[in-house]
Order: sequence, then C-alpha cells, then structure tokens
Amino acid sequence: MPVTSAFGTDGSVVAAAVTCAALLVAAMVRCRNCSKLAGQRPQTVQLLAEASGCARLDWHRNGSSTRRGLRLVCISDTHGHHRELELPAGDVLIHAGDFTLHGKEEQARDFNAWLGEQPHRTKLVVLGNHENNSGWNKSAAELLSNATLLRQSGCHVKVKGSEDLRVFGTDFFWPCPSGNPNFAEIPLDTDVLIAHGPALGCADGGRGCPSLLEAVQRIKPELVVSGHVHFARGAASLQLARGGHGPTILLNAANCGSGKLERALAGGPIIVDI
Repeated sequence: MPVTSAFGTDGSVVAAAVTCAALLVAAMVRCRNCSKLAGQRPQTVQLLAEASGCARLDWHRNGSSTRRGLRLVCISDTHGHHRELELPAGDVLIHAGDFTLHGKEEQARDFNAWLGEQPHRTKLVVLGNHENNSGWNKSAAELLSNATLLRQSGCHVKVKGSEDLRVFGTDFFWPCPSGNPNFAEIPLDTDVLIAHGPALGCADGGRGCPSLLEAVQRIKPELVVSGHVHFARGAASLQLARGGHGPTILLNAANCGSGKLERALAGGPIIVDI
C-alpha cells in the first residue's frame, strides 16, 4: 500500500509556554466552546474486543461502509512500550504520537527499527508532545526512516480498484480555543486526519481541543485518529456526512493507561476497516 505523493508546509511547530494563568483561561474558553457541539452531540462508538487482545471499531453499526477494503491498525501513546504490542495484519499502520517517554532518542531509534519489522505496507506517524519537546525534533523525519512522518502534511495511499485514501497529519496538540492556523491548512478532501490530541467532546475526557473540533466539522473526514488523553481511550461519532460515507468517527487509540498505569500498556491496537 505505497504512499504515492506528499504535500504540506515546512513542518514548523507552534511553540507555546503553558502557564497556570493560561490553563485557567483555556478552561474558561472551553466552557464557552461547548456550544460548538450544539446539534452535533457525539455518540459513543462501541469497540469490540478481539481474542488477540486487539479491539475492533464497530464501524457498520454506526452506519458507515467499508468502501475501500482497507484495514487500518491504529496505535498511540506507546511511550517506549511498542515491542510489547502484538500488531494484527493490515494495510496501514497509524501511530498518533508519543512513541517515546520524554523524547528519549534511543526509544525513537528503537521505535523506527521496530517499524521496519512490521508487515504493514504503509506506516504513518505524527509526533506527540513528548517528541515535540525533544532535541531531535527537527530531524525526526530522518530518524523515522521506516515510516512516513506527517508534520502539517499529507499523503495519498493507493488503493487497488478504488480512489486514493487521503490522509493528513498535524503536529499541533495543545487545546486551542478557536481559529488555529495549523488546522486551517488541512485540505477539505481529507479522508483520515491524524492529530495527537483529540477534538473537544469526542473521546477526550473533557480535555479536547475546540479548534480541532471546528476543523473536523469543516472538513468532515471519515476518520480522526488521536491519543494523548490516555484514560479517554475509545471512540465517538459525529453526524457530519460527506460523500455518502456516513458519520465521522473520532478514535482515541492511546495504548498506555492512566494513573498507576500511565507508563504501562493498558490496551492493544484498534482495528479500523475503511
């Protein structure tokens, strides 16, 4: 499943210093932005347990169709525990960021080596906050030679007998009240959006990004893959029909747990047939 083309900006990342005052303002703004979900309340999407330890998105029950016959294997927030995962076969492997703990370069290099051992023909990765704070951030694409790193950029995945799958990955992950210029760059024809942090109200544990929600409502992708908020692992749907694909599914694929399990695997990969 080769990646046939790529597009995007220079991959620059918006840096922000988070202070207590800023967090308070963000919380106040979040309350005001809850109105953005009016009339589009997300519905919980059931994840079906597989005997292999994976979970599978119950896609058909939510009115969607597998038009392309592609199997996506979605993971996120592995924090150096990638070798403990048992990945199922699939066409596309997606990692939604935080594959290291505190940006440790040796973990990033081992993650790249591990990616090279996986059978999936296409491997797509975005950075999480742990990688964006690392010293090797600017050379991440060279370090992750066994995957396509999406940094405010996208790619087309060739699909035999069907239209290409258009995927876009964003670097930005901090909750933003409105009008994030990073999200304004996302093409309107995006089918799958990968963003480390989840959208407001959608498998986000109350910590999602209002600006990303705005972008999702504008773009209406088939699938959004995120992580970041470990305890909110799961999926939700929004009725944003475009092109007959049914509701938009927003997936939080975090693998590490929360609390005492925050730095240990608590869930397996999530399979999405699209």
